[in-house]
Amino acid sequence: MRLPKFEYLEPKTLQEAVRALASDAKRSVLLAGGTDLLVNMKHRVIEPKQVINLKTIPKLAYVKNVKDELRIGALATLHDLSSSRVIQERFPILSHVATKVGAYALQAMGTLGGNLCQGNRCRFYNQSAFWRGAKPPCYKAGGKLCHVVRKPGECHSTYCGDMAPVLIALEAQVRVVGPNGERVLSLSKLYSRDGKRPLSLRKGEILKEVLIPPPSGKTLYLKWRRRESIEFPIVSLALHIEKDGTEKIGKARIIFSAVGSGPVETIGAEEMLESSSLDNRTIERVSNQAAKEISPMRTSIYSPSYKRRMAGILLRQALENFQIPNPK
Repeated sequence: MRLPKFEYLEPKTLQEAVRALASDAKRSVLLAGGTDLLVNMKHRVIEPKQVINLKTIPKLAYVKNVKDELRIGALATLHDLSSSRVIQERFPILSHVATKVGAYALQAMGTLGGNLCQGNRCRFYNQSAFWRGAKPPCYKAGGKLCHVVRKPGECHSTYCGDMAPVLIALEAQVRVVGPNGERVLSLSKLYSRDGKRPLSLRKGEILKEVLIPPPSGKTLYLKWRRRESIEFPIVSLALHIEKDGTEKIGKARIIFSAVGSGPVETIGAEEMLESSSLDNRTIERVSNQAAKEISPMRTSIYSPSYKRRMAGILLRQALENFQIPNPK
């Protein structure tokens, strides 16, 4: 398949990229690794007027400690994360998750910033132009109707990223640069939960780096997918638990991917875990509560009821990893 025609820009500084993006934000896209963008362009899912290549900007691919904070540049590749000695020592969960994204070739090209800012997915939207031509354009593609719920003015496409749930569980922040300067926000606030415009970035803003506070507690990531590589998750889970000094849980975060228009945190299930001990009864109650809290849509070939069930199973498996083995 051929790419559509577009204007190609190679900015030398981040500010130059910001100005180019702000000049025509609705018809411009940023190119980092291109593993998602170029496929969508070939399928004519998106046809931008200009493509802004961030890879020509130096010093945006790094992993470094600044005091106790870990900073990762937006253009650091997923392979950089999986192979970084700093990350392996301080945040081994990030190295593990990076190896779960696609296959090795995608990890070598795909960037952390691109993974966090990837577009939402839907079986009615992420198709070839020929396939989509059998129906009127969906709301996300410029039409009036969402084919998932058959309602106008709504988009129920699903966020399917791997890195965001774990980074949110680790309370990561992101630094973004725009026409009005820099700002830092919680990674969870990067996601608008609006399927058509899934990111809350302002006009002309570009993600510059990810900031992660010192590690505490333990984090797990479980991913359920059809094949062991290349696939987006059917459901995935990041679970972070900190003990209170005893064997009870002082703090918990439960973040799912592929079940909503952004990463989904199950607050009710987290509150049930806090100040509790991980006995079998608690695990069962918390897993059932999390499955009730999520609201999967029919954006893939897997039914919402199947995704609910798998979400509960993944959480149960993750919580069992934190249990103290019974003495023999």
